[in-house]
Amino acid sequence: MLSGMKPRTIRDYHRRIARVIEAILADPAAPHTVQSLAEVAHLSPFHFHRIYRALTGEGVFETVQRVRLAQAAQRLTGAEDSVTDVALNVGYGSPQAFARAFREFTGISPRAFQTRQQELAVPTTEATGLPPLELVEQPPLSALCLRHEGPIATIRQTFIALWEVLGIESTSQDAPDRIGICYGDPETPGSFEYFAGVILDAPRAITNGLQPVRVEGGLYASHRLIGPYALIAPTMQVLYGRCLPSYGFEPDDRPTLELYRSSARQHLPRACVTDLMIPIRKE
Repeated sequence: MLSGMKPRTIRDYHRRIARVIEAILADPAAPHTVQSLAEVAHLSPFHFHRIYRALTGEGVFETVQRVRLAQAAQRLTGAEDSVTDVALNVGYGSPQAFARAFREFTGISPRAFQTRQQELAVPTTEATGLPPLELVEQPPLSALCLRHEGPIATIRQTFIALWEVLGIESTSQDAPDRIGICYGDPETPGSFEYFAGVILDAPRAITNGLQPVRVEGGLYASHRLIGPYALIAPTMQVLYGRCLPSYGFEPDDRPTLELYRSSARQHLPRACVTDLMIPIRKE
């Protein structure tokens, strides 16, 4: 529905939708409605919902649930709150409703996820006999990227914008491999940079904010995450805070990489596959 609009109008809509997402992030547990969020965007409820889906690729209530469950995953990773406390804190009326939503989103129960996060700190998991980290030599690579602006929960929107700039259908079988290139810590204001990119076999014109980014090769500790992208942040939290020290690994100052192994056509979040690559200093 946006194809006939002027670029300035589309940019204005992007800013309005960004304000809506920021409002959801500020208080995911609030009783958000189409009416209340349309008011944030200064749009009528009818037009707001259509524009929101066109720009984000999902309905507004899908965003609300995704943000709530991402916040829940962060709380469960901390292992300080009970499942019941987490359910109520993120806006669910009962632990049962929360558990159903969490399992549908991630493929596992909240308690199983909490256990899995704790096991990441163990060099070899008893459940699988496989180490949560694998050392790999990553060759150098070049990517064409858009710099992400805003909280990590809106990285999805930056990838959507990247496809638009490249003129590539994200659902195409020929869509290039996607990569996230991360500098700094998202929990430290002013230190975090994220580039949403694609790895291309052939050069392309550098237009509309695209940036070429070169990633030097070297030793990486790799962890394969199976589940929605909302679990990347809490998993990285455990990998850096508890897993690397248990192995005796020390990260260096190269960027962390997120290699998205699933097709962009993948519609089941719980089945997505992402290799999380942490640069390791060689002794």
